[in-house]
Amino acid sequence: MGGEDASTTLEGRPGTRSPPSSRSAGSLRRFDYSRIIKNVAIGLGAAVASLGVFVSLGLVGVYDLPYALSTLNALKLGAANTLTLIGIVIPVGFSAGFTFGWGRTSHRWLTRSISTVYVEFFRSMPPLVLIAFAFLISTAVLLGIPGLADRIGDPNSFAISVSVLALAFHSGAYQAEIVRAGIQSVPTGQREAAEAIGLTKARTLVYVVLPQMFRISLPALSNEFASVIKDTSLLSAVGILDLAYMAQNLSSRLIISRGNIDNIFLVYVEIALIYFVMTFVVSRVLQEVERAFRVPGLEAAQL
Repeated sequence: MGGEDASTTLEGRPGTRSPPSSRSAGSLRRFDYSRIIKNVAIGLGAAVASLGVFVSLGLVGVYDLPYALSTLNALKLGAANTLTLIGIVIPVGFSAGFTFGWGRTSHRWLTRSISTVYVEFFRSMPPLVLIAFAFLISTAVLLGIPGLADRIGDPNSFAISVSVLALAFHSGAYQAEIVRAGIQSVPTGQREAAEAIGLTKARTLVYVVLPQMFRISLPALSNEFASVIKDTSLLSAVGILDLAYMAQNLSSRLIISRGNIDNIFLVYVEIALIYFVMTFVVSRVLQEVERAFRVPGLEAAQL
């Protein structure tokens, strides 16, 4: 028996082996898109149920239903703009976070220093102050350089765009620390073993470090993404027509009185429900992504 070929199976049939399992293929098989659709449906169902309760309360006179209906067009515009902001801030923030998080682990002094300055600067600034600085400084630069404002076309839109990027970079600073911690949680021995079998540093990063970093960091990244959705409301301070701006605009039109205070409260209840639905849906989708790519015991192995 000791002389049998290593490929001999327990049944004694030489030359037959079980096909090698693929970690990535297993991940894809477990990634059930129907569960994501289900979670989105749950979020939409919760929204419809909340809307039904909301309308029912208006019909029985708990609040001014005609006024609530009159705000729908403004809130639809605000919701659409908020979704646009989310679609910009999250990808830009993640790109910055990954780049500078990787830079924080670099062995090159210059790369590590630049990444550290970025993280420490943006993390130390309150997001509202950062947005205001970005708007004012970009406006001052446009107005201070002769002819630049004319070449830009719309100085106000440019300043608003810079403010959006400022919020994205603020989120990116926190994501950079999440990515850095995820990269450093991968045991050094795994990197050394990968390089010992001939993998370059780049391939070691792509095939050994990043897959584990992504799985470990996903819960914290999901939490940051949910926070960013709500942080977009701060951009109303520079005139972006998002949900928070629409609520402020609708409220400012009402003269303070007992009935109008109820309507002001009503407006903020409406936008609170919309933010809840957005955050709930995104959080549930990210939880499903986390479940699909989770490796049992991986988190414990990093301790």
